[in-house]
Amino acid sequence: MTHPYDSMLLISDIDGTFITEQGYLPERNLQAARDFMDRGGRFAFATGRSVVGTAPYADKAAVNTPCIVCNGGGIYDFAEQKMLWSRPMPAHYGEVIDLIRVRFPDVGIEIYAGSAVYYANKNAFTTEHTTRQGIVAEDCPGGVYPKQANKILFCADRPRLLEVSAFVDTLENGGWEPVFSSPFFYELLPQGISKGAAIDVLADMLGIATDNVACIGDYYNDLEMLMTCPISAAPAEAPEEIRRVAKITVGPCESGAVADLIAYLERKRARHIG
Repeated sequence: MTHPYDSMLLISDIDGTFITEQGYLPERNLQAARDFMDRGGRFAFATGRSVVGTAPYADKAAVNTPCIVCNGGGIYDFAEQKMLWSRPMPAHYGEVIDLIRVRFPDVGIEIYAGSAVYYANKNAFTTEHTTRQGIVAEDCPGGVYPKQANKILFCADRPRLLEVSAFVDTLENGGWEPVFSSPFFYELLPQGISKGAAIDVLADMLGIATDNVACIGDYYNDLEMLMTCPISAAPAEAPEEIRRVAKITVGPCESGAVADLIAYLERKRARHIG
């Protein structure tokens, strides 16, 4: 078999892109990703998920490249089972958690620290989220938080999270980057961190030119990578702003959006050699 993609890196979001929001994995996506790797390509995920939440799909797809987790807060090698690179929240990150716990006691809060996840405040959204992703989260006793964290996740319905976001905007920025990763998730990342920033780090690790990086994602936490990658795609059902930023729009997630992007890469390659 020839290896036409041996200098190419393809990065895919997971939820709403590689799998549907309901957890359905289109067989087309799985097969296309495996074929891409068989032909020399490097395939990885860039996701807001934790290491534990990412692992089942890294295993199913048999990724051949370290993956970006925590929305850019870390790069984890599933083959070696270790974090290769990470950026922590500022040491005083617990202060903003305390403020939000007092002002919004109904909002769920999760802390991502390395490969572990902690509850700072539980609600129905955190319970559903950790259960669905197979995460066993630990409680933070007495408001004592992990020394280092890669991100803070706030969980509630959209109107409540808009209130949280508006409140955070009134605070002096303590070294964080706010982003919505779904209608029910609002996050604080280390300042300057995003999937796009982490892709640059990963490409450099692999010795792959940034011109040879393609990506696909469906939500606002994907904006930076969609803007910076020379080839970027969004599924058909992504918000209009996301589709506008992506270089191309492919079919719906449930029909195999990642497979559509890989088919586009193949057509592009065929035109180039033709």
